[in-house]
Amino acid sequence: MEKEPQFETMREYGHDFLELTSEKSQELKARIEKWHGLVRMFVHPMYEKWRGHEEQYRNDSKFAKLIQIEQVLAKLLAMPEEKTPPIIIMEEKDYVVKLQQWLKENPVGSSQGGVYFVRTLPKFPTPWLKGREYNDYAGAWEKLIETLDDRLKVSSYKGKDWTGKDPFIESCVGIAMSHLSKDKAGKFEVELSALTDSSSERERFNRFKQKS
Repeated sequence: MEKEPQFETMREYGHDFLELTSEKSQELKARIEKWHGLVRMFVHPMYEKWRGHEEQYRNDSKFAKLIQIEQVLAKLLAMPEEKTPPIIIMEEKDYVVKLQQWLKENPVGSSQGGVYFVRTLPKFPTPWLKGREYNDYAGAWEKLIETLDDRLKVSSYKGKDWTGKDPFIESCVGIAMSHLSKDKAGKFEVELSALTDSSSERERFNRFKQKS
């Protein structure tokens, strides 16, 4: 039987978005309402960092975007909660504790308390649900979409993705976006940040939205 990761520090350095208490859920709803439905989502923002590749990519200009993503996230998290929309980080379940340690040691200041996590499957953006089978992908995404809906009330391939709509956008960001964006199979207004790695995927999606 697989050993589940430990989350003892979760309460201090973030909240499990899919398992919020009624009180925390109401706090989040009020904050989202203040920002007119806007939230910021990061999908595996430090994927390479947790795998021990940081020493290599920090000295390689080709991977400057990875450094920029980490720096921007650190700055956003160090801002007072009233100064920035809620932040949701989709992080592999095996690396949540590493992320929390990084939050504790935020290089630009103390991280805000109101940061939220969605634990995902390893190397994949599908939400990880305790007690669910690993192949219950549809149920996992449905759970995340329902929760977002309640609280809110990328590649050179040019073909279509599983939604039947182009463009195909690869990797974890693309998969998550295809499930959440109303321009694909979801129900939310989704914008890809200029920090998206790679920028060509963002440009392709923006062109697609303009045509729509």
